[in-house]
Amino acid sequence: MYPSDDPFYARLFTLSDAELFHYVHHYADYKADAVYAALAELRARDVYVADDTVADIERYFTRQAQRMRPFNLEPRHLRGLAYGMGALGLCLALVIYATATPTPHDPLGYDPFDSKKYLRDLEIYGGKINILAVSFRQWLASLWHGRPLAYTIAVLTLLLSSFVWLLGAPWASHRETHADKPQAPSDPWS
Repeated sequence: MYPSDDPFYARLFTLSDAELFHYVHHYADYKADAVYAALAELRARDVYVADDTVADIERYFTRQAQRMRPFNLEPRHLRGLAYGMGALGLCLALVIYATATPTPHDPLGYDPFDSKKYLRDLEIYGGKINILAVSFRQWLASLWHGRPLAYTIAVLTLLLSSFVWLLGAPWASHRETHADKPQAPSDPWS
């Protein structure tokens, strides 16, 4: 919703200074946008607002924004957690891949899914969807043994660590990402 469409912004110019000061002094009762709009309107009217009051408002809404972050962690901690999860999961997948034994053969000596009679019986009792369900269940069960388990763990690790990294990426502040870059002095002789 654009500010001009919002009823608050439409009537902001008609509010008295006392009503605007009510937004400023009772900032915890209102949204941040309303308080900042009231501050801007007071400044536009050349009404003095104490710097301590503005600092208190900034500090309050900064704390509120920090509480809204998922897991209430710093973005760099979420990214570090994602890197640690990725490294640990991929190392585990490599260990499983290196130590995996080949999958054992069927105890019956044959796979019933290979016979046409078994497939026909499945189709009679449950239709084509039954055949698809049984083949999907067998494929899913095969992912948890031997080398396919290593591939499964690697893929799940990459997906989960990417998700955690993406949780921390949008909240990285401009200051945090550019803090390591040295600033060139404006005066070459200083």
